[in-house]
Formats: sequence, structure tokens, C-alpha cells
Amino acid sequence: MPTINEVKEYIVEKFATDIPAEGLPDDVDLLATGILTSVTTVQLLGWCGRTYKIPINSIQINPESLKTPVGIATFIDTNRTDVLAS
Repeated sequence: MPTINEVKEYIVEKFATDIPAEGLPDDVDLLATGILTSVTTVQLLGWCGRTYKIPINSIQINPESLKTPVGIATFIDTNRTDVLAS
């Protein structure tokens, strides 16, 4: 499954349960819409770290890159160290 789809599935499962994953636009501003807050963004980063073996505590994170599903997917694909990274 492409990273963007995994990100959207996680977001709707945890933070936007009334929206289907396919109904969540790739470029929606998750902070402006209230889907993500500062607390849920930390939870999202924890999920990224666990799921994709991203060393969250050792890399620089630009909060702007975590505002949209496509931004989050790009962040994951850039920083992941799990076996699927290429």
C-alpha cells in the first residue's frame, strides 16, 4: 500500500472517524480543519516512528511538513529506516 494511503487510513482511524480515508484529500490542512492538534500531532509522530522506524528524536522535523497527508507521507518516505525504505 502506498505511504499516502497508510497515512490517510491512520488519520481517519484515530482522529477523523467520521471521514472515509478515500474522502480525505491529500492536501487538506489537518491543523486548520482541527483534525490534528498539537497533542494528536505528537501521537502521529509516535506512530511514524514506530511503524516506519523513523528516529524521531534524532532528526529535524519541520512542523509545516506535517500539515497535510501528502506532507506526512513525504516526511515518512524521506526518513524511514524500515525494510521497505528504498
